[in-house]
Amino acid sequence: MTMFASNAKPHAQLAASVEYTDLRKTITYRDVESMCTEAEHIGFAAVVIPSALVRHAMACLGGDGPAVATVISYPFGTQSPTVKAREAAGAVDHGARELDVVPHFGAILSQRWAELREELNVIRKATGHALLKLVLESERLTEQQLRRACAEAEGAGFEYVVNTLGFRIVSTDPAAEGTASASGIASLRAHVAGTLKIKAAGGVASRAAVAALLDAGASRVAMLALPGLARSMGRSGDREGVSP
Repeated sequence: MTMFASNAKPHAQLAASVEYTDLRKTITYRDVESMCTEAEHIGFAAVVIPSALVRHAMACLGGDGPAVATVISYPFGTQSPTVKAREAAGAVDHGARELDVVPHFGAILSQRWAELREELNVIRKATGHALLKLVLESERLTEQQLRRACAEAEGAGFEYVVNTLGFRIVSTDPAAEGTASASGIASLRAHVAGTLKIKAAGGVASRAAVAALLDAGASRVAMLALPGLARSMGRSGDREGVSP
């Protein structure tokens, strides 16, 4: 498949795969209002914001159009399953329809699958019909770990896996900050079985990047909420912003 074949798709098709994302510590209520206005006008799939702002986003969108989404246990995933379940249930009560869940990464690295399974099942039970996505750092996992984590996600009723949180896992290791690449998404696609879909995340900042990641096998793409970037989804744009 040609790397930029999706770039020729109509604007609406590309936009409908985008999750417009801002998880900065400094995000304001006005930022959320601007995001919601842009997302609704352009036709994005969702806006992804910190859980504290879910209720405000719902007030802006009124429950129609783009879904309100948030990330549970951001950024490290080290809270207990009980705490994560409470946060997730609270976000759903406030109107979130989609949740990205950061797992206990150490459990995956240690292959403590029963602990991961317990965590995912507790969160699934607490969130009703919300759409759930398991965040993985796929470039830092072995093939065995990746396949098993995906299987556990599907078994718990999650609908998506995400390649990375795009947050530096270890502050002293610049390489630990995940990014989205077409090759990385294609590799993840090879490890995903069953009904699981893929969300690509990490530094996506152009229309062409979204197109390339969709071509590689992603069904959703997290795009940074940067000034003027949303408007570029309506144009052909350049071919920068994603690694081969």
